Amino acid sequence: MGVIKKRLLLLCLLSYFCVVTSAIAEPLKSTLEAYIVKKDSHGKEIFEKTQNASPGEIVEYRLIYENTGTTVLSGLVVNGPIPDHTKFIGNSAKTDISHDFVVSIDHGKTWEKEPVKRVKKMSNGKQKTVVIPPEQYTNVKWLSNDPIKPKSIQQYIYRVKN
Repeated sequence: MGVIKKRLLLLCLLSYFCVVTSAIAEPLKSTLEAYIVKKDSHGKEIFEKTQNASPGEIVEYRLIYENTGTTVLSGLVVNGPIPDHTKFIGNSAKTDISHDFVVSIDHGKTWEKEPVKRVKKMSNGKQKTVVIPPEQYTNVKWLSNDPIKPKSIQQYIYRVKN
């Protein structure tokens, strides 16, 4: 997939993110930042802010919420879609906020805690439980247990590979 299509995916994700969060609360400011993750000559990760991604690159999304109001906001639900033609990188979702973390493998129709498991019928008629790999996730979601105090920020991070 070309850079132009990848840029459209990132822009679509930015648009989706803005629509979802703007409905939450008026004093809640939301920002989505996308970074290409690279390594320097010493193997240390470095981040390059971007709106473009090429095949094979790792993109880190940072979803930042700021309470610009004067009252405490609670019940924040953060939905991070995995853009088409990318794969979620397992164990990359993080935040410093007390939360419940769930994932979807069907574009947000259903949500489950990790690891996502399915019962598969084998050719011999027996059933086997299989773990769905993180690369098949279509969305990630944090259910914040911590309110956002006035003038405070909460950040949620996850990575995908193009």
